[in-house]
Amino acid sequence: MAARRSPTIAPHSFYILMSLADENRHGSGIMREVLEITRGEVRLWPVKLYSTLDELAKAAGIEELAGAGEHPEGRSRKRRYYRITEAGRAALAAETQRLHGLVAIAWEGNAAGGSPAGEG
Repeated sequence: MAARRSPTIAPHSFYILMSLADENRHGSGIMREVLEITRGEVRLWPVKLYSTLDELAKAAGIEELAGAGEHPEGRSRKRRYYRITEAGRAALAAETQRLHGLVAIAWEGNAAGGSPAGEG
């Protein structure tokens, strides 16, 4: 019987969860943070960003800050701010662990171009 795998997270969702792991952010703040943490490799355009935010909210991975006093002090109330939930943190941790395991397998299997085991 095959081992059960935890569900994987789509890359855009993974990056958004990463961007919210240390700070609540609004949409353009998420876009900037994703661009920074991916060293310019991933640019989230508004349509992709907001559709992914909606998917993450429906899956309970993030939530919109909607209550009184939840917006950051001195920031516009017109902007929609988001935070990661405990479920989102758990999903992010599980996906990070899964990706770490894949990288380890790649290095062990010489997929990353390193020298074969036993050669030096």
